[in-house]
Amino acid sequence: MQLAVAGVDAERAVKALQNKWRNEASQAELAAAQHVVDLNAATIACPACETSFPNPGPNTERVCPNCGLYL
Repeated sequence: MQLAVAGVDAERAVKALQNKWRNEASQAELAAAQHVVDLNAATIACPACETSFPNPGPNTERVCPNCGLYL
């Protein structure tokens, strides 16, 4: 999706799109959007299923052992 607006309208356009997304998203989608994944932490919490697992380290594939989400 692309949207072109005048610079003075940019903030209003962003708010309108955010409100539209919030109104159309399910509760599960809204909850998932609040998760922040810290790939530098010792333990990673999967944003999809909330399973915590040890961080395998940098330059290593990070996959949730419970749901298979690739991080």
